[in-house]
Amino acid sequence: MGEVEIEVEFEVEFGVEVEVEVEVVQIGQQPKEEQEQQSSSRASWKILPQELKGQIFEHLEDSIQSGKARASVYAIVCKEWYNYFEPYIFRRLTLSIKRLNELETNITGSRCHFVQYIWLRFERSVQPDVTRVKFRHDLDALRFNVTIFHLFQILSEWPERIVGQPGIVLELTAFSAADPDHSMNDTVPDELEGVDLTVNSEPLNDIYEKEPCARRTLTEHERNQQFEVHPFSVPRKHPSITTLRLPVVKLITDLTIRRQMHISFFTHYVNCMMNSLPNLEFVTYEPLALSLFTALRGENQEAVKNIIANMPSSIRRLQVFEDRPEFYGDGIPPGYIYVSDKDGSLGRLVAEVSQDKEPEVISMSFIIDAVSFFSDFQTPQISRPHRKPGWLNLTSIVLTSALISPWRSAELPPLLISAARAACHMPKLEIMELYNFKWNYAGIFTYIHDSTGSILRWDSTWEWEFPPEVISVWKSVADVHGTQVFKHEENLIKSPGENEGGWNGDVLSLLRTKTTVVHPITYGNMMDGHNYV
Repeated sequence: MGEVEIEVEFEVEFGVEVEVEVEVVQIGQQPKEEQEQQSSSRASWKILPQELKGQIFEHLEDSIQSGKARASVYAIVCKEWYNYFEPYIFRRLTLSIKRLNELETNITGSRCHFVQYIWLRFERSVQPDVTRVKFRHDLDALRFNVTIFHLFQILSEWPERIVGQPGIVLELTAFSAADPDHSMNDTVPDELEGVDLTVNSEPLNDIYEKEPCARRTLTEHERNQQFEVHPFSVPRKHPSITTLRLPVVKLITDLTIRRQMHISFFTHYVNCMMNSLPNLEFVTYEPLALSLFTALRGENQEAVKNIIANMPSSIRRLQVFEDRPEFYGDGIPPGYIYVSDKDGSLGRLVAEVSQDKEPEVISMSFIIDAVSFFSDFQTPQISRPHRKPGWLNLTSIVLTSALISPWRSAELPPLLISAARAACHMPKLEIMELYNFKWNYAGIFTYIHDSTGSILRWDSTWEWEFPPEVISVWKSVADVHGTQVFKHEENLIKSPGENEGGWNGDVLSLLRTKTTVVHPITYGNMMDGHNYV
C-alpha cells in the first residue's frame, strides 16, 4: 500500500491547543515514481477520486471524535480540508473570563453556526500570599455576574439556527488556585480528554466498563487542606444575585453543571439561568450534599425546585444526581442520613410538573425519594384527575428510594405497586429503574419493555424475591403496554466490600443502570477514585 505523509503545524488561535502531529493515510497501491511525485505536491489531493476523499475524511472524523487528533491540524493541509474541518474546529470551545472578548471577536458569521459546546471555566478568587487561604466570596459573585451576563449577551445576538441544526451545550465548572491536588476539580479523565461526548465512541463506552480504582487514605497534610478549603464548597448568596436578569438565549438547548469541587458555587444561579433559556431540552445538575449543616439548609432542594418550576415545554431529559458523603463511608454513622426533600414536596412537584411538560427521560437520584414521586398512586385509582394526564412522552425513568435496603425490604412491595400503577399512565415507557446504594450495599429494580416483551428484574447484595402481588400488578402494566411475553427474575450480586479493593461506593458500578444517572466525566472521575470534596 502506498502512503501519503502529512506533517503540519498550526498556530494556537482562540485558545485551541494544537501540537505538531503526523497523520498517515493509506491511499492505495501506486508506482513508486508516482508516489514520490504526488507526496511532494499539494496537487496530489486534487486527483484523488471523490469516493476515496470521502473515506479519508470519514477516517479523520473518527479520530477527531475519539480525541486522538485535532481538527485544527487537518484544516491547515489545504483550502478544501479547511472548508471541511472548519466546523469541527469551532464545535467545542473552552472559555475563561479573559477569553470572552475573543469569543465575540473570533466567532462571527458562519462560525456561530458551528459552535455546539461551550465549557465556561470560572476561576474563583483567592487572596494571594497569605498563611491561611482567604476566599473572596463577594468578589466571586460580582465577577461571575459580569461573566455570565456577558456570555449570555453575546449568545443572544448570534443568528438563529435552521430546523434540525443542533443547539449549544453550556457547561459550567469552577476552580481555584487553592484547590488541593486530591480534590476532584473540573478535571476530565484521561480516557475522555478531547472526546466528543455527544457522539457514541469507543472511549465513551469503555469508561463504563472500567473497574473502580482504590481510594487511598489522605495524609494529615491533605486532611488539613481539605478542612481549610471546606468553606469554598458552601453555597453563598450575594445580594446582587437576587436582582440578576440575564439576556434570553434561544440557542442553548443543554445546561450541564456536573459534579466537581465548586459545584455549589452555581446553586444560587440556577434560577436566573433557567429563566433565560426558553429552549432547553437537556438539564444535567449534580449538586453536592456536603454535610449535616449544608444538607439541612436546603439549598439543593431550592435549586432543583427552581429548575422544575422554570422547566420549558421543550424539555426532553432531566437528570439530577445529589452526591452524598454517606455513599463513601467517611465515618458517617448509619443514623446520620439526611434527605433534602424531607416532606416529599419536591418529589410530588417533580411528578406533577413532569406530567405537564412531558419530558422523555427523568433521572432523579437521591435528591427526591420515589415514594413521594408515586404518592398519588399509593391507593388504587379508578380514574385520573383531568389535570393529571400522566406521562405521555416518558420512555425512561430512574429514581432512588431509601426503602431499597436490606433493613426495609418489608416496605418494598407497596412502593413497587405504586410504581406499577403510575406506569400504567406511561404509554411509551421502555425502562423504569428504582435503585439505592450506600457504602456497603446496593439494590435495583428494573422494568424493561421492548419488542421482545416485558421483564421485571431485581438485583441486590441481599436476597429478596418478588411477592405474588407485585408480579400480578406489573403483569397488568405489561398488558397495558401490549406485551405478549412477561418474565420476572431475581439475582444476588456480590458487593466488593472494604477489604477487596476499590472505593466503598463501587457498588454503583455493579448496578449498571441502563439509564445514565451521572455525567460521563463524573462517572469516569468516580471510577478513578476522585471522591473527595
